[in-house]
Amino acid sequence: MAESPGQKVGDQFYPRKSTVVLDELAAYRRDNLNQGLGWTAAVTAEAIRSELCAKWKVHAQGCADDSIFARAGSSAGSIADEFDRAGVHFEPAKKADRISGWSRMKRLLADAGKPDVPGLYVSRSCEYFWATVPYLARDQRRVEDMDSSGPDHGADACRYGCLYERPAIGAIGIGFAT
Repeated sequence: MAESPGQKVGDQFYPRKSTVVLDELAAYRRDNLNQGLGWTAAVTAEAIRSELCAKWKVHAQGCADDSIFARAGSSAGSIADEFDRAGVHFEPAKKADRISGWSRMKRLLADAGKPDVPGLYVSRSCEYFWATVPYLARDQRRVEDMDSSGPDHGADACRYGCLYERPAIGAIGIGFAT
């Protein structure tokens, strides 16, 4: 994900402070969008560094679901510690509450294309995002929320990225959902 400094790329103008989802790394079973491949932190970190960060020439850093920072009694520390040792640095996502995050993401999507306000723009190359996010169901008990039993990993990563405070304008970050 990147934050636009406010410029035109090709035929598209991205207003200042727009969030642009440039690319994704989605490790899921092709026959089940909600089931991961069981990659370890080391394997995932290598894929992040070699497939995304090398391609975009950026540092392997960003935000991640706070569950990876939990110390589960392992001598290896947390999953975030394992990523750190493998060269990918994550900070806990500023999750606020789920509803606030979805509201921000929804507002940014609605504002995309307006020339004077930031929006959320998602590249066509983000196949997992486009295969899942538009089809997510609402939670039956809390209609402002998404049903977390479905393939919401791309939506969660995008939501974390929309709330992420990047270190500098134009910096690229990674949103990671478990």
